[in-house]
Amino acid sequence: MDADLTATIRRAGEEIAPDVAARLQAGVRIDSVNPAHGGAHGEGPFQTMFAGELERLGCRVETWEPDAQALAEQYPFIRPVLPAQGFHGRPNVVAWAPSADRPVGRSAHLILNSHADTVGAGDPAAWPSPPFAAAITGGHLIGLGAADAKGALFTFLGALTILRTAGLIPRRPVAFQSVVDEEAGGAGTLDCIRRGYTAGAAVVGEPTGLAVCPGSRGSATLVMRIAGRRAHPGEGWRGVNAVRQAWRYVEALEALRAELDRTAMHPLWRPLPAGHVWNLLALNSGPAGPAVPEACELHYNAGMIGGERVPDMRRTIEDAIARVTAADPWTVDHPPRLRWLDRPMDPAVTDPDHPAVTAFAAAGRALGETPAVQGFSAITDARYLVNTGGIPTINFGPGEIHRCHSPEEMLPVDDLRRAMTWVAVFVADYCGVARRP
Repeated sequence: MDADLTATIRRAGEEIAPDVAARLQAGVRIDSVNPAHGGAHGEGPFQTMFAGELERLGCRVETWEPDAQALAEQYPFIRPVLPAQGFHGRPNVVAWAPSADRPVGRSAHLILNSHADTVGAGDPAAWPSPPFAAAITGGHLIGLGAADAKGALFTFLGALTILRTAGLIPRRPVAFQSVVDEEAGGAGTLDCIRRGYTAGAAVVGEPTGLAVCPGSRGSATLVMRIAGRRAHPGEGWRGVNAVRQAWRYVEALEALRAELDRTAMHPLWRPLPAGHVWNLLALNSGPAGPAVPEACELHYNAGMIGGERVPDMRRTIEDAIARVTAADPWTVDHPPRLRWLDRPMDPAVTDPDHPAVTAFAAAGRALGETPAVQGFSAITDARYLVNTGGIPTINFGPGEIHRCHSPEEMLPVDDLRRAMTWVAVFVADYCGVARRP
């Protein structure tokens, strides 16, 4: 892109950055905890505020509450995580940025998508400042949702504001989606797809640490119930310790995870410390008692990377479990009971050579950034945009994912400026720009 245009966008970003940070503070102060995580009223008040911000920019704004019944009928896989009460008072917000070309129906050249809901704050006393105070300390905005993902929403809002400040509008249509329910199932984004919103490419706002991530994690969680035989602890040899039996399966799963990292690594995940991030979530034999434990239950989560799918991974894991079972006479006669939880999620991958990905990385380089193009070790709504909607998608945003869902959540304020300027340059390059009328 023209160096003078990049410089103009950079200057506009520096000019408006303090105002966007202040607006983000105001947004973080609005409680939008998902009801599935204990929220009293969900995303409604925040979405009302954010729709006003978009209208102030001259966007054409559409709002509606996701239709749980229609989603369940069209996408049966989401039924287990749809709220029984539906989405009353929890609207999606879709805005069409002013553009030189008019959108055709609900088709855009580019979608900017991120989510308005958060998880719960947990114990407020564990936070360095109250989770809804949105305090800025040492250049960091501290608060629930600051990074996940209100920081991304205001990154996109800031990018459009930068173009407006620079006297520019996108040439091709840009749709901006502020969706509900990402933290509990993703019904907001899925309902956008159901209603026909589509584009040639999308950017999902998530705290990637400014890495350009055309891949996001998949996940499947199993529960195993392992039987043992109760015995007096003084003669433990007469029993079968269910916890020890369970640990045989844990060790086999950890060995399988390491083997997959050695033999089945996707290139986008190679820069990360691990590709297959698997976690023992729980190991429970009940309260300690005066006997060898006769039962144990374990919960285990298997993360997946590009090129993998939930049914195939389940079979791979079940084969490993079967080998452990066959290796011990006790488990041959008393095999574990295995079930998969009803929320499998496939990973999502976009070709790193896709024009949107290469343009996004080039936009960063034009600003003096050093873009890392890699997988994102978190589950995002990109899985729906890519796998259901067929839309090539990048995950990108300021903030660090490891701090989210905890009292450590914070957002470096300068990273907000860098991110929104980066997105503005990308939009100008990928969609083209025209002078504002």
